[in-house]
Parts: sequence; structure tokens; C-alpha cells
Amino acid sequence: MVKIIFKGEKTIEVPKGTTILEAAMEHGVALYHTCGGNCSCSTCHVRVLSGAENLSVMSLEEAQVLDSFDLKSPIRLGCQSEVLRAEVEVEIPSRSKEPRPNKTPPVPDSHD
Repeated sequence: MVKIIFKGEKTIEVPKGTTILEAAMEHGVALYHTCGGNCSCSTCHVRVLSGAENLSVMSLEEAQVLDSFDLKSPIRLGCQSEVLRAEVEVEIPSRSKEPRPNKTPPVPDSHD
């Protein structure tokens, strides 16, 4: 198991190789993903605060998507970033406007 810390949200443990987006979806963390996790829209991007060395290597496709939206390191796409060892801390950037709602996860209740 590896650990993902969603700053200001929660800390979770997931199996090695789980993407940040998969972890968020499985544990009720609201992380937008309008393309369904297909590495084409950048809405699932996160800021990696620590543990970047514990993530999978960035693919050319991910680099191209980030570049096309002018997103730079330490930003990674949640749908492409697999946690391979230890611990990673990420922050979900605030949005001035929500993306299309059809694939947006429901916001979890604050009654945890």
C-alpha cells in the first residue's frame, strides 16, 4: 500500500500503481475529470507538494497535454500519475469556474 495526502481533504492508502484520479474517485475526493481520465483535458491536474519521485514517469502524452494548457511542474495529471511507492502529497487547485458537470464527481458530505 502507498499513501496519498490530499491537502486540506484527507489522507488515504491505496494499492501501489493506483492513479491519483482513481484514488480520489474511490475515496470521495472531488477531482474533476471531464475527459473520463483519458489524458486529453487537464481538468484532473494536481499540484504535487511532496513525493514527486514516488510517481510514475511522465509520458509524452501527459507532457503534451500539460504544455498545451501552459501547466508546468510541479503540476501533474491525476489520471496519469500512478503512485508507485511511499507517499505523495498533492493539492487540488481551486477553480474559478467548474468544468462540464457530466463527469464531475459528487462533492462528498462534510459528515465524515
